[in-house]
Amino acid sequence: MRQHFVWLTATAIVTAACAWADPTAILTLESSRDGQTIAAGTTVDWTIKVAVSPGDNLGLALVLCDLVQDPANAALFEIPPGDAGSISATMDDFSRPLGVSNPGEDGAATGYIGVQRGASGQKNLIQIGGAQNTFGAAGPAGIGQDFNVNGGIGQGSLPEVVLSGSFQAPATMGTYTFRLENPAANVLTELNSPPAFCPVVAAAPSVAGASFSFTVGYARGDLNCDGVVGFGDINPFVLYLSNHAAWQATYADCPAEVGDINGDGVYPSFGDINPFVALLSGGGR
Repeated sequence: MRQHFVWLTATAIVTAACAWADPTAILTLESSRDGQTIAAGTTVDWTIKVAVSPGDNLGLALVLCDLVQDPANAALFEIPPGDAGSISATMDDFSRPLGVSNPGEDGAATGYIGVQRGASGQKNLIQIGGAQNTFGAAGPAGIGQDFNVNGGIGQGSLPEVVLSGSFQAPATMGTYTFRLENPAANVLTELNSPPAFCPVVAAAPSVAGASFSFTVGYARGDLNCDGVVGFGDINPFVLYLSNHAAWQATYADCPAEVGDINGDGVYPSFGDINPFVALLSGGGR
């Protein structure tokens, strides 16, 4: 599918190559877990954003990037595709069926959310994103159905959200880093009404600093943070629920997420009591 995007770019770039100078597209990767020490199984969120230079173009026409895990991470796993529900009404014109993107895999309606590639058990997400249909006519069924091009995308007061997603922190303790690679971006140089096409030029994409890291410190249920989930965690768990401030003072190096046994993001919570009992009965010592 990357060849399709290259063809699209080359076709529309010809008439406008000299009209505009040095447009840029800056992609960023954010996570609320950046810099934190968290428990295994904690939900790790991520969001990709893009900002396009103003004044030297008319807004974003295409954006692509890969979300990859550092090969030196404590453990490797398969990054799940992003959340299709996070695609805004603005960016929906870059995703099938309205826009031009990879086909979806494993039942997904669009590949805009990324497709998994790599060795089994350690796949990254590649070619997140897509393009507006700038050709002035609808594409084949299921792709490029909206041929009315929108200008100014990525040039607002805040960067445009491309996609968000999440995954569960691995069980292996250690540091994990994720970054964006292989960026591509096109920007508009003219906005024409169909059936005229809208010329684009390639922007200089940057993913400098587009990364986040976190450390998996202790497992959920390890309320005394001794590295073992067992019956020794019962009294700390009682303290965690009954006097959380006292638990924090007693176990100052423990992240609070270790008590979020059901992983719902709410803690301390009595809703974690039954999951904690089930956790111990399934392998507590």
